This record gives sequence, C-alpha cells and structure tokens, in this order.
Amino acid sequence: MNHLKVFVLIPTAFILSGCVATQHDMLQMQSQMDDLNSSLANMQKNQADLAIKMDDLSQNLNSFSENMDDVSKQISAFNDNLRLMDSNIGSKVSKLGQNIQKQQDEVKSDLLPTKIYNDAYSSMLNKNYDSAVYGFKKYISKFPDDELVKGAYYNLGESLYAKKEWKEAAISYANLLDKYPEYFRVPSARIKYALAILKLPENKKEEALKYLESVVKDYPNSKEATLAKKHISELNKKPENTEPSSKEKNTSK
Repeated sequence: MNHLKVFVLIPTAFILSGCVATQHDMLQMQSQMDDLNSSLANMQKNQADLAIKMDDLSQNLNSFSENMDDVSKQISAFNDNLRLMDSNIGSKVSKLGQNIQKQQDEVKSDLLPTKIYNDAYSSMLNKNYDSAVYGFKKYISKFPDDELVKGAYYNLGESLYAKKEWKEAAISYANLLDKYPEYFRVPSARIKYALAILKLPENKKEEALKYLESVVKDYPNSKEATLAKKHISELNKKPENTEPSSKEKNTSK
C-alpha cells in the first residue's frame, strides 16, 4: 500500500514540475511580448515623429521653394531694372558723346576760319604767294560772312599783285571796295586798285586817276592821301600805260 502511494506521488510531482516550467515560460514570453509591444510602440512613436518631421521638412521645402520663387522674381526684376538702367546709361552716354562731338565740331568750326586765314597770311609774309592766294580764296569761298573776310579780300589782292596777276588783283580790291566801303583798308585798296589797272593793256589812266584823287579828297589827312598825291604827280608827268612806281607795296594784315 505504501509502495502504491509512492508511485502515485511521483507522477504528480512530475506534473507539478511541468506546470511550473510552463508558467515560467509563459511569464518570460509575456515579458518578451511586453518588450516587443514597447518596442513597437516606440517604433510607432518614432515613425509618428518622423512623419511630423517629414511634414515639417516638406513645409520647409515648400516655403523654401516659395522663397526661391520670390528670389527668382526679385532677380528677374533686378535684371530688368539693370537692363533698363544699362539702356538709359547707354542712351545718356551716346547723347553725351554726340554733344561732345558737336561741341568739338563747333570748336573746330570756330578755329578753322582763323587757321585758314592765318596760314594764308603767314604764306604771304613768307612770300609764298601761291599758297597765300590759295588760302585766301579758300577762306573767302568757305566763310564769305566771317569777320576776317575783309582782310582776306585785301590780302588776296596783295598776293595777286605780288604775283603780277594785275587783273585778278584789281578784281579782289574792287570786291573789297564794293562790299566793305567802310573798311579801314579802303584808302589803301583804292590806291592798289589804281596801280593794278594801270598795269593792264587797256588804257586805264583816267580811272586810275579817279581812284587816286578820291583818296586825296575823302582822306585828306591820311598817309594814303600823301601817297596818292605822289602817284598822281607821277602819272601827270609820264605818258599813259607807263608802269607806276613800285616802291609802295602796302602789305598788311
């Protein structure tokens, strides 16, 4: 009977031992499941945080994109303004260049008559009469209304007279006497005109005397009147077409 109890107790012990082991495993498994659930919860939380961060990043990217669009528009507007500014500056520079060129042309235009006249006059003083005649004719042709044209007519006559081109010289003096009767060289021009026409083949003694006598009459106290009287006296002593005295070559600017 006792042996039977022993055998009965042994299986019961084994059964109890198996139950205890299973319960331990279950507790361990439950703990692992809890850890797993906690990890899943953390992962879900991290995923949610990541999603929020992704949304923030997306919003930031959108905001950045909008800002870039604004920057691009501002750059485009700046480039437009810069092109407009360049165009305005270019226009102003071009206009300024035109004004400068115009002023330079005006200065050259102002200097040109004086230069032509002075070059011709210098040639005359140096007895380069061909160059002087060319210069004075050029000046008269280009600047017929300039203030120095009176002197140009007179000195052209002087240069032609020196070249013994009597007719051309007489024409130049006659132009001066006709156009500028108040010019201070008129007395001298009358004398030189008279002397020039006396050199011509035609008999111009009466006309020459007329001009010489006009100097004595209109400018009685002048040195030209004294010179005219001298020529009148010589003409009255000499036969017609005789060349008058060439002592006087009243060349002056």
